[in-house]
Amino acid sequence: MPKESSNQNVIAKTLAVLRAFTDKQMEWGVTELARYLEVPVSSLHRILKTLRGENILQVSPESGKYKFGPEMVRMASIISAKVDIKSVARPFLERLSETVDESVYLALYHSQHKKLSFVDCVHGSKALQYVLEIGVLQPVHIAASGKVILAHMEPAEVAKVLEQEGIDEEGRQKISAELERIRIQGYAMTANERKVGALSIGAPLFDASQKVIGSLICVIPVNSFDETKKDLLVLRVKEEAAGISRALGFSAQTLPF
Repeated sequence: MPKESSNQNVIAKTLAVLRAFTDKQMEWGVTELARYLEVPVSSLHRILKTLRGENILQVSPESGKYKFGPEMVRMASIISAKVDIKSVARPFLERLSETVDESVYLALYHSQHKKLSFVDCVHGSKALQYVLEIGVLQPVHIAASGKVILAHMEPAEVAKVLEQEGIDEEGRQKISAELERIRIQGYAMTANERKVGALSIGAPLFDASQKVIGSLICVIPVNSFDETKKDLLVLRVKEEAAGISRALGFSAQTLPF
């Protein structure tokens, strides 16, 4: 085998090893990893030795299995801190808008304000498109864009949001029941909440820390919504939201839908 081809093969196998740790599980024994990757134990040993030497991987003293080492954690932290979420999400927004031919928005949650804002959008080709304000702080407890975020927050954070918005006990109980349904189904659909005449379907976005950070929503005029296309719209929104989450480092195996 030519040297260049051999080097490419080693690189491909090394990347497959790293993907196994990020996409499948966080710790691996040598034999189970070799079986999973369908590679000889001997060649896997060489790759693991190299990665361990660079502190990309280390052996857990508790389990005796391989796991990410300090150098991998350091690099991942730097990358995560510098990720431009809008740039990562943009191709997914464009594809979703082209697929459903409707307005698509990216919303991010701002924990310091207990609010969300729409930070990017892509419009379809139809004449009537609902326009939401970009960059303006808005309540999180209304509409699909916010409720799907609340549904995946820690209870303590939800309580702070609702307290800030002045929601009474009866209102909290009603919202709590709605959030539970949203969490189970993995999406939210609302109409006439943030904007009169607009129906929105939203799915949550997660980052590498496994926390909800925002939502992806499709906004449709209520009077032109085709109920027969609901399932397809929901599927497409959830697929693209999951794609953004994976691109941001969220583990697909822990997606709650």
